[in-house]
Amino acid sequence: MQVMLVDGAGFSPPYDFALAHAMRARGTDVCVVIPPECVSLWENPEAVPRFPVRRIDRPGTWRKGCRYALDICRLLERVRTEKPDIVHFQWTPLPVVDCWALSRLRGMLPLVFTMHNTSLFHGSATSRIQGWGSGAVRARFDRIIVHSDFGYQHALATGSATAAQLVRIPHGAFSHYRALASPDAERRDSPVTLLFAGSIKPYKGLEVLIRAIARAQTKLAKNSFRLVVAGQPSMPMNELFQLAQSLEIDHAIDWRLRHQSERELADALKQAHVVVLPYLEIDQSGVMLAAVAMGRAVIASRIGALPEVITDGVNGLLVAPNDVDALSEALVRMVLSPQLRERCERATESLAQGSLSWSNVAEQTLGVYRSLLSRRVRVRNASRSGYKDPIPRAG
Repeated sequence: MQVMLVDGAGFSPPYDFALAHAMRARGTDVCVVIPPECVSLWENPEAVPRFPVRRIDRPGTWRKGCRYALDICRLLERVRTEKPDIVHFQWTPLPVVDCWALSRLRGMLPLVFTMHNTSLFHGSATSRIQGWGSGAVRARFDRIIVHSDFGYQHALATGSATAAQLVRIPHGAFSHYRALASPDAERRDSPVTLLFAGSIKPYKGLEVLIRAIARAQTKLAKNSFRLVVAGQPSMPMNELFQLAQSLEIDHAIDWRLRHQSERELADALKQAHVVVLPYLEIDQSGVMLAAVAMGRAVIASRIGALPEVITDGVNGLLVAPNDVDALSEALVRMVLSPQLRERCERATESLAQGSLSWSNVAEQTLGVYRSLLSRRVRVRNASRSGYKDPIPRAG
């Protein structure tokens, strides 16, 4: 089987490469189509692509958008030349262009799409522009993969996909961070390190976390914990700085406000005792999947697909979103109980090696491919025999 994975925006190289490696281990011929910087800046020595990697330009400005359109034309020619069995898109960053291309591919071979987010970019202005035609582009796919029951139900409720298109396959835990972490990045027994990682945006709930930290410290010994905030801000930060100062907790916060490389994030995860995800809105969280892979306890909002990975009291603690008191109580429990943290760590490690392993994800994904290819053979045979397609086409 020959598979072409397309991530024209370069939004999810860890997912792309992990899935490609796992499928390749099963004898599948895989190539990845992705912007060149996603390969050149890839920092995992264990996951440097050992399979063909094609390049595409990242859309953004109008100039880049035009270049992206040219690259999509080249992609079409490459598909006609290389004749893969499956083309699997990870994102459709410029739906107007992508829809045009998919219209030309449709019927040539099966088309698969992974809907990593069932809500479009959390409503940012740039994303609304990029969202033009998003409904039409999804209708072009034979199968659409979502990562959770939440994603499945949300896609149906919003009309993002039909039941005939949708398939649930979990998102794998990002186990490559174990290989990336520096041997010198050791975790100390005290203070307990709480980690808030990833791009900083309003929906991530950092303000709620700061307020919860302030309430938690009244029940905890001085210097018994610290909060590491590691990520590139995509929002004004002055109000949060002032809030931390007014609540007299700025001394307990380590601000690392810049883009974190893969290695830096791996080190931060290795040094952390608890990863905190106080999201106000989310479908799935890459930081959570990295935390699970690193065997870390998690405190998360009971929202989106997070409760399908984090079981309250088993591998973490769940709280209602935007509930400062509940989050504060969860923080106190985790800081005061090393036994709870250790129990959660063992459970997350087991999860990463089982249902969220890339071996499992790849096998389920290949099952989708096989089903589509088998259907294609049946349709072709039925057509030659004069029968109509007995299987309704998705979309």
